[in-house]
Amino acid sequence: MTLSYRGLMSDKRTRVKAKITTDHTASSHGLPVIVLPDGDALDYSSAALLDYQVERATQKELRLLEQWQRMAPPII
Repeated sequence: MTLSYRGLMSDKRTRVKAKITTDHTASSHGLPVIVLPDGDALDYSSAALLDYQVERATQKELRLLEQWQRMAPPII
């Protein structure tokens, strides 16, 4: 899938390829995680702070993204 994010010091969006999977060390109990190109999992706070958006995803990825979103902690 393709994601984009906004840098901290810029309004310019940067696109990155990522995958969503339950087969990663950061996944527990079958919960999906978003894996960035460097192999690290995207955490919820970074996703919110950097305004991550889904640019392109398959139907399967969208279903996993819905699970990922439901597990997100509330942002106050």
